[in-house]
Amino acid sequence: MMEPEPIVIETLTPIWTGGVNGNSDTVRETGVIGSMRWWYEAIIRGIGEYACDPLSDSKCMLDGKEKADERNKKLCPACYLFGCGGWKRRFRLEIVNCSVKESFHLVTLDRKGIGNNWWLSTIFEKNLNNSLSFGTFTFKIYPVGRDDKSEIITQIKALLSIMSHVGAIGAKSQYGFGQFEMENRMDFKRAINEIKNFSNKDEFKKEVNKPDCYSLSNFWCYEFKIPARNQLVQNFQKSNNVGNKSSSTSYLPVSFDIRYKLPNRNKGSGLRQAYYSHCNGDKNQVYKIFGTLPKNEKKENGIGSRIFVSHLFRKTSESNYFLHVWGFTEKDVGDLVSREIQKMFSLDEVPKMKYEEEINNFSGGA
Repeated sequence: MMEPEPIVIETLTPIWTGGVNGNSDTVRETGVIGSMRWWYEAIIRGIGEYACDPLSDSKCMLDGKEKADERNKKLCPACYLFGCGGWKRRFRLEIVNCSVKESFHLVTLDRKGIGNNWWLSTIFEKNLNNSLSFGTFTFKIYPVGRDDKSEIITQIKALLSIMSHVGAIGAKSQYGFGQFEMENRMDFKRAINEIKNFSNKDEFKKEVNKPDCYSLSNFWCYEFKIPARNQLVQNFQKSNNVGNKSSSTSYLPVSFDIRYKLPNRNKGSGLRQAYYSHCNGDKNQVYKIFGTLPKNEKKENGIGSRIFVSHLFRKTSESNYFLHVWGFTEKDVGDLVSREIQKMFSLDEVPKMKYEEEINNFSGGA
């Protein structure tokens, strides 16, 4: 058996991977793999190749009778790597957890029982006394199958590198969880090219992507550097906890206030509120961009968010905080979001969009 390939990651905000009763005190392989597949599909579509929707009727399927060349023509690159009906995932993931646990807590400027505080206490009611995983983890990658083992490992490294550069890992990244750094990560351009070279082989399934699928061809990302002495940061440091207060100073779990509505500010402050004003109160358009919660426990009828906001976090040896915001929308929405954050934190300027040239160079994609 081939020795596993170790990949070391350092979390910047706690990882949420779910589990029994929604408890996320341990990083679970299934939750990590689910987020990896989601990002891989978005990347594949962004570079102009096809990735199926694994929850749709048109998802890839094999009956187990296909020969090798026939099999690949029935699989999109994402299903080849992550598996589908009749085809096993091409790798096994083992996660060596660190022992660091963080008490579940979120921070809001609203007082207990009011506004954002009430809402967070309601939607996270089952999690208020839970712990979250935080710190350093080792992902051990075991390739499965006889062929292309080194190629599979390269795909996983490239994928995690891209997620580290412009996204997050695990669930609930729209609520600030899952920011991470990765040891020996590839630069963004090389990682994209590794996946592009692998996925545009002629043998994979060729179809047209659905226009509403998440894709890096319709993507933007900003990272803001915010001084610890910033007035809003200081206000957050003194604000109200939902859950059990943590002693950690490496992050401030404030994404909800930033994403939705900053309490005690002018009407329209906060990303969702600003977008609501921008589209003249068109609630359906707001729901399309910021999502809605499911109407039942089966998670039916919910709309996934296209805007993602990290918590404020610190990097190693940095006293400043950072805020990572990204979205799968038209660029004008990203412009609006970046300007609103500049105004929110009274920053001198808006940073340049991360990897703008590389993202703009994506061809095709839907």
